Amino acid sequence: MKIYLGPLGTVSFLLLSACILLNVVVGIFFLLRKNDNKRADYFFATWQFAFALTAAHEVLVLQDIYREQPQYLFLPVYFTLSLGMLLFFSIKLRLFPAYKFVASDVKHFLLPVGQFLYFLLLFTLASTAFRQTVGRKFYSPFYGGLEMGFYIATFYGYLFGAYRYLRYKVGSLRHTEPGWPLHEVLQLRRLIRVMLVLFWINSAYILADFVMYELLQLNMHNFRGFTRFGGLSFAVMAGWAGCMGVVLLLKRPYKSFSDGLLFQLKKYLRKSR
Repeated sequence: MKIYLGPLGTVSFLLLSACILLNVVVGIFFLLRKNDNKRADYFFATWQFAFALTAAHEVLVLQDIYREQPQYLFLPVYFTLSLGMLLFFSIKLRLFPAYKFVASDVKHFLLPVGQFLYFLLLFTLASTAFRQTVGRKFYSPFYGGLEMGFYIATFYGYLFGAYRYLRYKVGSLRHTEPGWPLHEVLQLRRLIRVMLVLFWINSAYILADFVMYELLQLNMHNFRGFTRFGGLSFAVMAGWAGCMGVVLLLKRPYKSFSDGLLFQLKKYLRKSR
């Protein structure tokens, strides 16, 4: 495995590798910690592992493994369609631990499970020639142009769904439980807010790549730095997920950055008078 891949490539590789380690460690801690609400912990841990594995996919792309060893193209480490769903249920079960799954919830698992099985079956059973000709096509819902559309739509949808639950919970906890329960919900709200901004960047990269290639017949991956931007934007998302996992594990009190900045500004203005 090459360490130096040019300036941007090396930064991407190191950042992705650090995020993989962080996500795996955080996921293990959530699996092993003692907590009354283990279902939420299981979903959150699986979310961390999904980020780690998908970041590993980005590392393999960065290392040109798929180009040099095409038999590994469908290594089952690609979980884009699981990221939104896992985060949504980890938050929903944390806010409403008594929630019981119903038959209609099966729809949330169809795309994530289908994507995993798609990669697993193609990797273990299909020939290399079949993978290259059929495996990644625009119409594939699990790996291709359509899959990218599903990834963007589902991730945004689940982020906004989770944020709606958090807004409701913040309002109810402000008057009943102002301690750690409120702090935890505020931290989760921060997780969602920042993740939404980071995903705007990542999805903009995906859409730009699609428009340029499919509509303008221009392969942006031939331009130096474009592919690296995609890996870096995903690495930042994975890193944010891991860092917020650490915050939740440490049960750090919530501190508003905007309120703190406003306080410092007022303090400076009073001194300058």
